[in-house]
Amino acid sequence: MEHQDGVSLHPDVFLWDKQLSVYKRQWFACADKNPLGWYAALRDAAPAALLAAKCKSLPEHTRQCWVASPYHAMVGRESVRIMPEGAVDWCAADARWLCDLLNPLLQEEGMCLHALDAALLLTCEQAMDAAPAPFAAIAGHQLPNRHPDGADGGRLMRLLSEIQMSLHGKHAEHRINQADIHGLWLWGACPWPNEYPNDASVSFPAVATRNAFLQAVSDGRDAVWTMSEAEKLHDLLAEGAKLPNCIVLSGAGKAVLLSKTCLPRFGRRIWRVGACKTEADLLKRLKRFDAA
Repeated sequence: MEHQDGVSLHPDVFLWDKQLSVYKRQWFACADKNPLGWYAALRDAAPAALLAAKCKSLPEHTRQCWVASPYHAMVGRESVRIMPEGAVDWCAADARWLCDLLNPLLQEEGMCLHALDAALLLTCEQAMDAAPAPFAAIAGHQLPNRHPDGADGGRLMRLLSEIQMSLHGKHAEHRINQADIHGLWLWGACPWPNEYPNDASVSFPAVATRNAFLQAVSDGRDAVWTMSEAEKLHDLLAEGAKLPNCIVLSGAGKAVLLSKTCLPRFGRRIWRVGACKTEADLLKRLKRFDAA
């Protein structure tokens, strides 16, 4: 997390501060990504393509697919702030509820919302020329108040506003004592048909995660990777548990690659950003780790 003096660990990662302080650090300039975004980057695929490849039946006239991420909004005097993705509980029943509620509206636009377990995929009969920010760039931040780039940026924002109005005052009966869902954010689009394979033979590296959208892509069995939002990390790693030899922490436009070293390190509890390599450099390193 970024602050006036640099960066610090997210509060939900403080439990492991002492263990992490002994790792060697390498810094990278890196766009914010959620677990699905990281996984897609490592697979050289659009996030929507990964979900679409797992969808058993897409409408015949589909020309474009989008990831549809639900959010809870907190309204301020002059802005709307989106709750962090990891702070919103989400399950397959929620995804089905949203599909039933929103598809009558979306079908008028030649679109359809599909539930893949708890993940949501939007299909379009006509492709939209729009480039909204990834969900990781707005989750935990203010909702953008301007149209995204592209000829259809205005159309996309009007659609998202109509979805907000459809969800206003709606609360699923099964979401007891949970935050209401106020809207969807569309991101990670891909054309369809897509060059990414759409068959059962596709091999996805197994990842342990509590992120509903990444779980739709990887079942987690025999996982050697863990990808998590900070808020859900305690569900995957117990306090005092032995940490992996290679760790990446990311956020606020930075990523730090942590690797174990045989040499003792002292006085490194302060997280100062060093010279940054590029995101491409980091992905190249992680892909080599995957191949190994």
